[in-house]
Amino acid sequence: MGDVSNQSTGYCPDVSSWPAVAQALDCAGLERPSSFTHEVVFRRCPGCQELSIVREDDFVCVFCGSDLPEAWNVDLAE
Repeated sequence: MGDVSNQSTGYCPDVSSWPAVAQALDCAGLERPSSFTHEVVFRRCPGCQELSIVREDDFVCVFCGSDLPEAWNVDLAE
């Protein structure tokens, strides 16, 4: 069994996407872990619109210092 992560350089899926990933792996007949082995939390900054990775629950944009929203907002146009 290998590692499974939601880290993506394009789509930036939320950690809540695990059920869809698990279903796809199950349908393919592949052994899988019970959840992502490495979860990445993505947020779009409402201030500068850059994509950020939240580290250690610090919801602050590394580009401009603005607070990042708690809810996933990568696909939302602000």
